Amino acid sequence: MKKIELMHHLFGTKTGFCKDCEHFYRKQYGGIYRKCEVYGDSSGEGTDWKATYIACGLYPDVPYNGRKVVELAKRGKTKELESSPEGQLKMEILNEKSK
Repeated sequence: MKKIELMHHLFGTKTGFCKDCEHFYRKQYGGIYRKCEVYGDSSGEGTDWKATYIACGLYPDVPYNGRKVVELAKRGKTKELESSPEGQLKMEILNEKSK
C-alpha cells in the first residue's frame, strides 16, 4: 500500500490537496523536502510527501495527537491508533504477515 493510500485508508479522503493542509510542511536540509507531520519524518526519502496528493480526512486542520503513521506501519504487528481525530473511528493497521 502506498503512503497516501494508507492515509486514505486510516482517515478517509477530503476534497483538497495536501499542500493546503496544516499537517503539510517543507523542510530544508541540503534541499527542500515536503513532509506530512501525521505520516512522520524519517529524514529520508521514504517519508517525502507530494503536495499534489489528494487530502486525507485530516484536511485542512483536524487535530491529530496519535503516533506517527510511519512508526505504526514499521512495527509489523497490529497496532491501534492512540487517538482518533474528532468524529473518526479508530482503525487498526494490519501487517500482511499478521492476517
